[in-house]
Amino acid sequence: MITDEDIRQIFLYCENKDPEGLYADEVDVLEFGKKIAAVASIQARRAEREFCVDFVSTLNKEVAKVLAEQKENHEI
Repeated sequence: MITDEDIRQIFLYCENKDPEGLYADEVDVLEFGKKIAAVASIQARRAEREFCVDFVSTLNKEVAKVLAEQKENHEI
């Protein structure tokens, strides 16, 4: 997980020179970073789940089907 210090350091390395960039004066950088980490975590879990279903399907297609039909749990 990305720490508050990581977010601060990443922010300090940003040069803010991209004319297509999105700039905001009143954004809590730590909150923004935590939300980025949460979204990245969901995407990583989704990719891992798909990989697991694919792997299980090579072993047992019935179990893989049940696993694929189960609802994902996104606790943030």
